[in-house]
Amino acid sequence: MQENFTGSIAFTPHQLRSLRLAATSGLLIAGASVAAVAGGMKYFMIALAIMMAGWVYKKPNEGIAAGTIYLLACNVIFPHSARFDWMEDPWEMRYWAAGLLMITLAACAGVGFRNLSRIPAAVKVFLLVAVAAAFVGLNKGGSLSYVSRQFYGSLLLAVYFAIAYRIGDEELLLRRLRVVGLVGAFLFFLYYAAVFSKYGFHKEMTTLGTLEGIVALLCMAVGLSRKSLGWTVSGVITFAVPALLFWRHAVLMCVFGVLLTLAMKAARKRTKLALYCASAVLVIPSLFPAGAGLILERALNNATIERILPGGAGDITSLEDRVIQLWASLDVLQRSPLFGDGFGNEIAWDSVSRGVVAQAFVDNGWAYMTAKMGVLGWIAMGWFLFTVLRCVSAKSLEISVAVVALTLVAQFSEPVFFQFTTSPLCGALAGLLCAKRMREEGGLAAHPSPYVPRQHAGALQA
Repeated sequence: MQENFTGSIAFTPHQLRSLRLAATSGLLIAGASVAAVAGGMKYFMIALAIMMAGWVYKKPNEGIAAGTIYLLACNVIFPHSARFDWMEDPWEMRYWAAGLLMITLAACAGVGFRNLSRIPAAVKVFLLVAVAAAFVGLNKGGSLSYVSRQFYGSLLLAVYFAIAYRIGDEELLLRRLRVVGLVGAFLFFLYYAAVFSKYGFHKEMTTLGTLEGIVALLCMAVGLSRKSLGWTVSGVITFAVPALLFWRHAVLMCVFGVLLTLAMKAARKRTKLALYCASAVLVIPSLFPAGAGLILERALNNATIERILPGGAGDITSLEDRVIQLWASLDVLQRSPLFGDGFGNEIAWDSVSRGVVAQAFVDNGWAYMTAKMGVLGWIAMGWFLFTVLRCVSAKSLEISVAVVALTLVAQFSEPVFFQFTTSPLCGALAGLLCAKRMREEGGLAAHPSPYVPRQHAGALQA
């Protein structure tokens, strides 16, 4: 801000953008408050989606961030009702999915559907296998509702990969996620304080912990790689969300990512090796519940800590269930090797705490893929991950550590690559990583500039 020669106050373009963002955020929060009181929150969220769809149609490079921004907003101001009891119907998520579909279609139209088809063959093969798994699921008795919901997540992974690959802007995505992650964390802290007298420190079954965990990891990786205190502090603040929700795999994912960042930045070989070994140790709780039990037992062996933490904080039955789910998915594979039972069908396993359970959703992401996409799913996803992970490098440090952490840690605890609430961000990160590598190798010469107005998007298809 400065005073011009007429004596009036003039703002710099950056300050004007910040003021507009603050004013828009204030209006949205005010509108959400009114909608919450009037009982029309679902209509408010659809209206927000329509507004964001118009925004990304005009500025399609904003599309890779817009989907995640909308999902963060849904988690914070229109959370689903099953977060306290998984037996309830999370009907709100139908509105999440509808709003996200509007934003995604607008982004695709802005970029150009033909342009989006120019992506690596591995992504196309994965999408074809997902389509086949959907038909298999319907043929084996899966309801259209469940099949379409589970196919939707895989479709979004491919679509957001394509958008990021063709027109993604890494710096823009990081800046948008940082701002929205901090706003989401602030609103979550207000909510948590409001319910603290009733619930105390408690767990909630929500994807907010995973989304904010990914944002936290990205911010901390940027802060460490660029030696930026502001980014590091932003990451620590955002990290408090999964920590307060006791979302263990999100916390592990962040710590793993930080150690991996330090390892990739370290100059001495001994330091690199020590940090890589430390990060590898953090994968153990995901693979071996007994190891996780030992770690938790040592960490919680204190009466004061035990009183503060919610009941079940040291319980490893959920980890054990995830391993059992993987074995149960192999039984499905023996019965239906090519595509498993397809999308929408249930998988049964003998839960440690709940007895025999049969449900369509599977917590372990690899078990989810095995049961629903079979051997062909493994081949397609393996090719997809090979294509993405071969692009990991210190030149794309922040995106690289996030993708590796999602693959080696988060995917064992939830199907982050396949559920619609997290797959857009996973696809966007993977697409950005591949695009950067391809540009360096000269294989993506037609890659557009970071900002392409809608009216010029057609030129990209030439």
